[in-house]
Amino acid sequence: MNKLTISPENKKLELAIQDEVNGHIDNFDSFYFDAGAGAGKTYSLIKTIEHILEGNSERLTDASQKILCITYTNAAKNEIITRIGHNSSVVVTTIHEFLWDFIGRQQPLLIQQHERKIEEELFLIEDKLTKNKLYSETDDVAIFDQLVLTKTFMTQFFNVYNKGADDFRHKMNEYINTTPLDANTTLKNVGVFKKLITQLNNQIKLQIALDELKFGRSIHIEYKPTSNRDRLSKFIISHDTLLEYSKEIITNTTLLQRLFSDKYPYVLVDEYQDTDEKVIDTLESILNLSKERKVQFLIGYFGDYMQSIYETGVGNIKERTSNALNQFKVVKKTFNRRSSVNIISLIEKIRNDEFGQVSIYDNFINGQHRFQKINQDEFDLSSYLANHQIDNGACLIMKNKDIAKERGFEKLYNSVEIFPNFKGANYDTINSEFLTKNLQNMGWFFRELLELIEFIIIVQNQNSTVSMITRFMGSSSQLTYGRLEELLTYINEVEICTLTNCIDTLSGIIGESKALATESRQELNKIIENIFSLESQVNYLDQIKESAHRYFIRNEELMDEEVDENKKLIDSFFELDIRQFIHWYYFIKDDGKDEGINYYTLHGSKGLEFDNVVLVLQNNFDRRKDYIQFYFDNYNNRDISDNDLIRFNQVRNLLYVACSRAKKNLDVVYLTDNLKGNEEINIRDIFEEGEVVL
Repeated sequence: MNKLTISPENKKLELAIQDEVNGHIDNFDSFYFDAGAGAGKTYSLIKTIEHILEGNSERLTDASQKILCITYTNAAKNEIITRIGHNSSVVVTTIHEFLWDFIGRQQPLLIQQHERKIEEELFLIEDKLTKNKLYSETDDVAIFDQLVLTKTFMTQFFNVYNKGADDFRHKMNEYINTTPLDANTTLKNVGVFKKLITQLNNQIKLQIALDELKFGRSIHIEYKPTSNRDRLSKFIISHDTLLEYSKEIITNTTLLQRLFSDKYPYVLVDEYQDTDEKVIDTLESILNLSKERKVQFLIGYFGDYMQSIYETGVGNIKERTSNALNQFKVVKKTFNRRSSVNIISLIEKIRNDEFGQVSIYDNFINGQHRFQKINQDEFDLSSYLANHQIDNGACLIMKNKDIAKERGFEKLYNSVEIFPNFKGANYDTINSEFLTKNLQNMGWFFRELLELIEFIIIVQNQNSTVSMITRFMGSSSQLTYGRLEELLTYINEVEICTLTNCIDTLSGIIGESKALATESRQELNKIIENIFSLESQVNYLDQIKESAHRYFIRNEELMDEEVDENKKLIDSFFELDIRQFIHWYYFIKDDGKDEGINYYTLHGSKGLEFDNVVLVLQNNFDRRKDYIQFYFDNYNNRDISDNDLIRFNQVRNLLYVACSRAKKNLDVVYLTDNLKGNEEINIRDIFEEGEVVL
């Protein structure tokens, strides 16, 4: 392929777009930079930072001010830092990282917010208790509480929590028969009983925490970035709660808003479409106050609303920046720096909004796309790749199970999909909580498992640094070099075969004949306690299985046979080959740079690019039987209802993201037996410049 060239005219036009951004920067006019896929948004963002520094570096230093660049992921943050280098006048950070740095020191305000949060949770628990049949029908609730809400009872309860219904009932009978309670009535339904005791236990812990906040000891609210769940009674908050607290604290505290705008006069937000609405609201409140104070402060949003594919993102920023007080300027970039002319023409057709994207190059004309309809039963991906001589690039697949098979964790996937939290109406949770590459959205139990697997991988890698290992141990660790060496030897000498085996290894109950020192065992225990947020120093495996039960089963009121079946499911999950979890880990952490064929879900391909892309489309997706068909059938429908338009846009955005990953060649394979409605007409319209086989 000849070297790609850019004409002097296009160079001048691209510079003019950047000059437009620079003008808004110089005038302190807030703006949003709207650019299609492959436009080079990161490049423009970096050029904007460079422009601010060129004219204001000395002023920023003298005023102790900084440019704030907020990214969506750590990968994006690292890429920007790599390109601009470390500069004391620029803070490049993810939103969670920044917000905690900003409000983490405002402990009195955090404590007030935490009190409100706990009070809300207590109200919800009280409502659930009134709906629990066992509790609501108890003759004397106070006596019931007095008899069961003891340390002895709770220890017994959680020690046998994961046992089958009959075994659980037998073990609990031993305690209940020592009380005035009727065991036959109390344990008639094990599922109802478990749910009740869990709720009561949470209520007690939250009430104690609330009392401590209101009347007692010195409390420090902590944000744990590696955990996706709140532990309110331990004063630990998760990602979503951090955004919630930040919005409430900043928008209701004028002094903090002033501190923010005085410290960071330039705020640049990358991938605005994926930014949480609470963050947008927070920044908008600061901008409004700055306008009133006539302080120089601006926000620059960089993104593409057409690439909004996550439910948590704000989406189209235009709909959120229209009030008179803070009108945003619009900068539009229609150049594409990634794809061939043929691919650009196709993705313009897919978005179908006359955005007008064109190639910045004069000679990127050697790409192609083709569309082929194939009957579902007649398609084999490996054969398709071989027949079309595709041996490098990416295969984007809609079916999660197919991805798991190709990436080597099919048994893990099969184990996950049969839990109540992931089957039936909850099927799409697999994509949003199990297969997501955005760790902030990952389900909290999977996030903890990912940490566990990462620790094992790091320990087994001889090139790992000490800091990479000790970060798993928490702030209380007193690890010496000799003790670290002992731990590493111990872990690497144990053959870790299953998840159970892995947890037992870190619990220190495997290989005790190796005479692992007590102090070393305690340091080892801190790892598993820190990863899984465990409360007591005994029965680690049982505690983690109980966490798995709460996550996978959600403490539903179950019949005895369902309790027994769920126990079997949990036990089977923990006996899976550890390699299944390792392959899943590498799928989540994949950076898309491997040679050969890489396999991704459509959602998981966002942000990546490949010379060759094969996109496999199916209709049975997201609990619908006509997922893709609906888009093709309604492609030119201008009378579509509002509800159907939302559905249409979701499919369109996902197709747009997937197809725009291709730099040169794109194969779209549509697995369907028959085309319906206007599908054929619209398919030929969209793919008219390529090869179409129907």
